[in-house]
Amino acid sequence: MPEATNGKIVDCRNQQFLAARISIAGSIILFLISATVGIAVDSITLILDASASLVILAAAFLMNYAVKKIHQPPDDSYNFGYHKYEPLTAAIQSGLIIATCVVSIKFALQDIVHAEDTHSYSLPAIATFFAGLLGLFVTTYLKKIQRKVDSQMLRAAAQHWFIDTVLSFSVCLGFCFGLVMQSLGYTAITPYVDPVMAIMLAVFFISMPVRGGLRNLFELLDAAPLEEGFAGKVKEVVEEYKPRSFGVHRLRIRKAGQRIFVDICFLVKENLTVSQVEELAENFERDLNLKLPGCDVVVYFRSK
Repeated sequence: MPEATNGKIVDCRNQQFLAARISIAGSIILFLISATVGIAVDSITLILDASASLVILAAAFLMNYAVKKIHQPPDDSYNFGYHKYEPLTAAIQSGLIIATCVVSIKFALQDIVHAEDTHSYSLPAIATFFAGLLGLFVTTYLKKIQRKVDSQMLRAAAQHWFIDTVLSFSVCLGFCFGLVMQSLGYTAITPYVDPVMAIMLAVFFISMPVRGGLRNLFELLDAAPLEEGFAGKVKEVVEEYKPRSFGVHRLRIRKAGQRIFVDICFLVKENLTVSQVEELAENFERDLNLKLPGCDVVVYFRSK
């Protein structure tokens, strides 16, 4: 493997490790803020936000473990490498987000049936504002790293942090609204502000992890890449090589994390020499890797 490519892989791994550790540290701080203030003022929204922070923490530890695995070389147990740990981790992260949203709706409905006003609105408003700022920082950083390394795990983690960030700022506005209503004497309304906010936000955000989870599930089942860019680049190179053979008998493409696997069978003349066939295979693999670096290619031939 060229030294430049090896250095890029090491840098990619280090960036992912750092992103996972920042996510771990951020989720611990977020949990302490939400849990402490939520218990102090008896806010179901903040307590649920604290549980969401624990979910982010669990996902961050899972991502930290997966980063170690996906960069390990193939071995006797995993002949194709550990690249599927990435879509698996991303799918689990999406499932955890969905579970958080569902649990939020359940407890919020329970809180509406047994309406009880929070003890204070000012302290939760301040706490959620600072939680939102923290989430904004972590989200921005994770998205920056994700654009560099094109990691599904980081995409799911950034999505989770984005949801939690918007949740924090929205809850902050909700608590500010409750503070205004309380000061104006509308005490009959304020007990419902907290749970209604939780339901609205959970319903709004649940579609994002559902879409991401389905995409990762398809990848785990070896479906052809949904991203047209990958399949399009492979087919583009295949079209360039068709005139050099009699055509293509079969083309199969699958994706596992950041790794693309291409299996292609060219139709060729029976009188081609071994060296000519080898040259065709080597050139095809070289040109495909120029468009999709790190692509794992299997080329074989069948006589027409």
